[in-house]
Amino acid sequence: MTKPLKAGEEIEQLLADPWAVDIEELWQQAADNPDQDKRKLFDALYTYVLDKRQEDIINEKHFVI
Repeated sequence: MTKPLKAGEEIEQLLADPWAVDIEELWQQAADNPDQDKRKLFDALYTYVLDKRQEDIINEKHFVI
């Protein structure tokens, strides 16, 4: 099992730059954390990071001709 993320600074990093985060680690925390509330939190963070990455990719493709 991976070590837990440091809550405060890691969440700030996620919000600032979703590409700098290990998305696999978020997925593992969402799947394996024994605390149900923390699983929900990590699932929400994973979804947020994934959405932001997809949004970046879509926006990049609109400018490439």
